[in-house]
Amino acid sequence: MPKTTNTPVFNFFEIEKSYKTIKTHNNYPEDFYYEIFVIAKTTADKQIRTECANIIKKQAPEALQLAFKSRKKLTQKGGIKSVNARLISILEYGLLSEDLDLFKLYSLISRAPELGLYSFSKEFLVQLLEHPEILGRFNGIKSLEIHLKGEGNTYDSILNEIPKLTTLKSLDLEGEFEQLPEAIGNLPNLKKLKLVVPCLKSFPNTMSQLTSLKKIGIEGAYWSRNSTDNLNLNDFNWLTALTKLKALKLQYVGVQDLSKVVFPESLKRMDLFSLDELTALPKDVSHLKQLEWFMLLSKSITSLPNGFEDLPKLEHFELIAPKIDTISAALFFGDASKPKLVTKIGNSNINIAPMTRETQQKTIELNTPKLLNYVLDNASFFTNLETIIVNCEAPKIENTTTLAAFKNLKHLTYRLEHKLDWLFKGIEQCLKLESLEVYRSKEWHHKDEEAPVTIFPKVFLTIKQLEKLVVKNASALVLNTDCLPKHITNLTISEIKGIEAGSQPFNVFSMEVKATQILNLQQFHTIISAAKFNLGHRNNDVENVLNFETFRHPEKIESYEFTSDASKLDSLLKTLVNLKSLSITFNKDNPEQNNALTAFKHPNLKVLRIDDYNGTTHALERLLIHTPNLEFLGIFEAKGFDTFPAVNLPQLKKLRMQSVALKTIDNLNVDTIEAVKLIHCDHINDESIEVISCWNTLKHLWLEGLDENGGIYPESISELNLETLFIRAHNREEKIPTWIANLKNLRVLGINNFKQVVLPVELATLTQLEVLSISGCEFSEKVSDDFKNLNLQKLVYWTSKFNGSNMKSELYEPLEHKLVSQRNFDEEDSEVPFKIEL
Repeated sequence: MPKTTNTPVFNFFEIEKSYKTIKTHNNYPEDFYYEIFVIAKTTADKQIRTECANIIKKQAPEALQLAFKSRKKLTQKGGIKSVNARLISILEYGLLSEDLDLFKLYSLISRAPELGLYSFSKEFLVQLLEHPEILGRFNGIKSLEIHLKGEGNTYDSILNEIPKLTTLKSLDLEGEFEQLPEAIGNLPNLKKLKLVVPCLKSFPNTMSQLTSLKKIGIEGAYWSRNSTDNLNLNDFNWLTALTKLKALKLQYVGVQDLSKVVFPESLKRMDLFSLDELTALPKDVSHLKQLEWFMLLSKSITSLPNGFEDLPKLEHFELIAPKIDTISAALFFGDASKPKLVTKIGNSNINIAPMTRETQQKTIELNTPKLLNYVLDNASFFTNLETIIVNCEAPKIENTTTLAAFKNLKHLTYRLEHKLDWLFKGIEQCLKLESLEVYRSKEWHHKDEEAPVTIFPKVFLTIKQLEKLVVKNASALVLNTDCLPKHITNLTISEIKGIEAGSQPFNVFSMEVKATQILNLQQFHTIISAAKFNLGHRNNDVENVLNFETFRHPEKIESYEFTSDASKLDSLLKTLVNLKSLSITFNKDNPEQNNALTAFKHPNLKVLRIDDYNGTTHALERLLIHTPNLEFLGIFEAKGFDTFPAVNLPQLKKLRMQSVALKTIDNLNVDTIEAVKLIHCDHINDESIEVISCWNTLKHLWLEGLDENGGIYPESISELNLETLFIRAHNREEKIPTWIANLKNLRVLGINNFKQVVLPVELATLTQLEVLSISGCEFSEKVSDDFKNLNLQKLVYWTSKFNGSNMKSELYEPLEHKLVSQRNFDEEDSEVPFKIEL
């Protein structure tokens, strides 16, 4: 094989630039004949094409001169068809010139030394089938993938050329091939082999010669319900010779006996998946000291090898084998020698041998009464348990041991069951218990109709203090607060029938209710003491007027969601003196009530969110002048007023408005504003955007879906010291502002829906930029290579074949570079700068 010239300066998709670069080398053109050949067959520049053609015809080796007689060109277009066309061109070049180095030629037009042949490459495959020896002339590639599912054994002759590719490190074959090349063992460098071969009749005799293999996967069926196992594949004794093997996967094959295979000591992972004919494994595996993962799924196997208990690195043991009756306790639970062991046993009623050693296991799921009793009976061996999941019915007879025996218990999850309350007797003795999660169904929408659980276990009342309590997914359960521990830091109640306030007071820091009605809301507030309330939409009854003066410890409340009559808001502000965060949901169908808004001066309020407001500017002003120290203001789904109230909010840091009908924001006075996000505020005019651009403390600005008939974004924005800028083009706005290049501290930039055909090269100077969004843009001219100087970490570009918002990937390739474009912003870039967490 001719020696290849290392030419990192050559880029097939920047052909003219590459030509200029190689011309500067001292040994031009002698060291670059293959590059010049590719340039001549690719470039649209007539002068360059003529220069390169003359060099090939007059100076190049005969192999290139012969190939150059072909009229086939090399296309730079993207997509499957273009890749196929390039391969067809190379095939024709090879037929014209027997000494042409096809690998070197191929490596110049591909981005990696990899070759893939697929069913959708039919046009190339048909021609390759006439000259299969061409495949062998690609020697030099490191990876070959041939996926020809549904093509029968049509292409078997192509497979026979594989042994000539002696440089292969990875081989992946999928199809109805009936035989593999006998000489497949002549691949000395092969490290990875994957075969998906439902029709293969047998393995070649030379399989044992693939001694460099580190990873092998053999599947005898496709992954579908209609597939059947390949029972022809039953001899795997050759695996013994693969002494460097680290990962083995056998799936859907007919092997019955693996007892004579000596698995290599190097194995780290073994997956024996769906081997329903398997009846025998090696008697002992204690020599597999490196094994970390073992999985066995078989309906026929009746016993396991000896030695699993002695494997020091075993971390995952998975067994689905219904005919195996008993398993050792050390393997099921682990011990001090395997502290990280995770087991998954498919047979829930398997017998566990008596315990002789203490387990290091910290988490266990008790999913059968049998396992529950076993663990309780052997509690002294489980001193390290920190997390227990009880997910089973009650045993027929109560055990004399309860969960109180596990003194290191920190986290308890319990599926509500009848006749199992005894299990939690003495739970208050678990002094390290931090969290408790109680549920009836894993699925939130499940209806508890058969033998429903309606009462919360009173035994949990004995727990003195909990960091976290979650009660969820129990559609028949009515939770009386008198059954709850009296001191809880974070309480979440979700998807139960209802909450009934009892008579005894209890304390929480944060209370969250989801899809659950509080049956006596006023009484609920008289017994609960909390700093943060989020009671959910079921309790957002705008007709319900609460008496805030009867709240228990109203001075402790820091966060609250107000949905009562707006005329009573002053009572809330007056009573909740230390309130820091307030959400107000107005009755949008009753603007008269909104205009009756009253307020009381509240200097401690930092965060205010307003939803569904439908009142006047004056009424809103009455609220805002009473909250002078706001740091965050959010207004959502609001109408009824055209102008923002004339108020001073000197401490305001973040302003967010979405779907608000106002036209101007000019009356708002802010001194320390850092972030503004306006989304779908359809009537915001150009003058207001100009005003915003004069708020010189701004660091984050997001303008999306504003007045579609607006002009252009003002250049004065460029005078701000922005870290985030997102602008979505107005209907009539086409050009991407070049003044963005002046924002030298910009980290996140979104320029969406601009119709300009090219990305302005001026923006390539933003070398500090980390996140760029160009969704909705459809450049028809290639992005300048200057953008490769950017240090982008994320490129956001939403493509869709349904609405046609795609551009060819080659056009924005300089932006992607080594990235993979993503469809949406990450929350840290689009949401976090516009939030305040108290």
